[in-house]
Amino acid sequence: MLIGKTKFFFFLFVIISTPFLAHKIIWLAHSRTTNGTMSFIGHSQSGQIRHTYSVVWFVAGKDTVWFNGNDNILFKPGKTVPVRYPIQHPADARLDVFPSIWGDTLVYGGIPVLMLLCIFLHPGIVPRRSKIRLAATRPFIEIV
Repeated sequence: MLIGKTKFFFFLFVIISTPFLAHKIIWLAHSRTTNGTMSFIGHSQSGQIRHTYSVVWFVAGKDTVWFNGNDNILFKPGKTVPVRYPIQHPADARLDVFPSIWGDTLVYGGIPVLMLLCIFLHPGIVPRRSKIRLAATRPFIEIV
C-alpha cells in the first residue's frame, strides 16, 4: 500500500498519542472532585535532588486520605485546595490543577510525538513529497 508522507505521520501521531490520552480521559471519567486541605510542605531527597511538595488531606466517604502533591506546586498550610480522585481508589488522588492532572501525559506522550515531528520535518530522513510503501513482508516500511 502506498500512502503519502503527511497521512502516514498523522496516523503515527494518532497511534502514539491515543493510549496516553485514552488513559487520562478514562481516569478523569471515573474520578470525582472535592476540596482538600493543604496540611504542610513535605521534603524528600533522591540523590542530590531535593523535592518539595504540598501534603494534602481530604475526606472520601468515611476515610481521611493523605497524599503528596506534585513537586513545586505549593500552597499555604491550611488553604483549601481542589482535589480529584478516582472513586474506586481515593489514594490515587491528585491536585485538580492542570500541571498535576495533565503534566505526566504531556511529558510521556509529548516526547515520542516531538521525536515523530522531528523525523517528519527533517528532509534528510523523509524527503518532501515522498510516498511511503507499507508491506506485510520485509521491508515493512519503505520510502519511495
